[in-house]
Amino acid sequence: MSKSLQTTLIIPGILLFVLFFAMFPAVLTAGSEGVLQIHLGNGLASIRHYLGGLLSGESFQFIAGSTERSFWDQIGACFTVSFGYTAVGGVAGLTAGMLLGVYLAVSRRARWMKRFLELTGILPDFVIVLLLQFLVVYIASETGMVVFKVASASTDDPAVALPLISTILIPANYMIRNVALQMNNAFTEDYIGFAKARGLAKPYIVFFHALPNVLPFVKADLHKFMAILFGNLFIFEYLYNLNGVTLMVFSNAFAYGSYQYSLVVNGLLALLALYAVVYALLRAVVYGWEKVIVR
Repeated sequence: MSKSLQTTLIIPGILLFVLFFAMFPAVLTAGSEGVLQIHLGNGLASIRHYLGGLLSGESFQFIAGSTERSFWDQIGACFTVSFGYTAVGGVAGLTAGMLLGVYLAVSRRARWMKRFLELTGILPDFVIVLLLQFLVVYIASETGMVVFKVASASTDDPAVALPLISTILIPANYMIRNVALQMNNAFTEDYIGFAKARGLAKPYIVFFHALPNVLPFVKADLHKFMAILFGNLFIFEYLYNLNGVTLMVFSNAFAYGSYQYSLVVNGLLALLALYAVVYALLRAVVYGWEKVIVR
């Protein structure tokens, strides 16, 4: 199969995957005795109803609380919130991860950082968020000074700093360890020994010999980095009360005991669009690193 044909089939394949993935809550239901039952007809009916309501606009209406809302009226603000935190967190986490990964690989005084990474690496993401919130509350109770907002009180007064710290810290942890590992492997190669024998300065060897050979591994691991970033998105938006895409979808997926299939499909498609935009942004950051340090 040619590459152009594969690219052409990607979008229909993604749409079919979303349509079938979103129907599982409608297909799998609990019976009267708590036994899981499968009703495939419910899922297929949901798909038909969604496709049939595209032209009329019915597929873009959903219930939030007791009010019917338009998906298009809500998604702009929610997408902006999710994009802002993931884009800033992703770029800062990637950049900090690369720089600190280099530092961890070349410095013998970075043992404290290695211990910190080992500690935070075993903690679940929601535990890290709760610990950060507890730390802010503890500082406020002891000193009377509120360093950061622990959650958003409203859309007009959102928490900014603490959610950004969380979105940076967790994916950066992965990138630091990955870059440090690949840098240590690069230092064992013959070309590094040859560069040292030529008397080249250590910073030059690190940034213009070793790091360029680490960047392909960073580029290959971007999807893993993105998976960590997006896997934590709902946790961040829920615990910090951020009005993003995931909070809008999961808070309203079940209204009055019924499953809103159309809202989930539209929300998943919005998240896929968000993933594509943030991934392109991170690829541009890696491309910029390549233009600066690759000779």
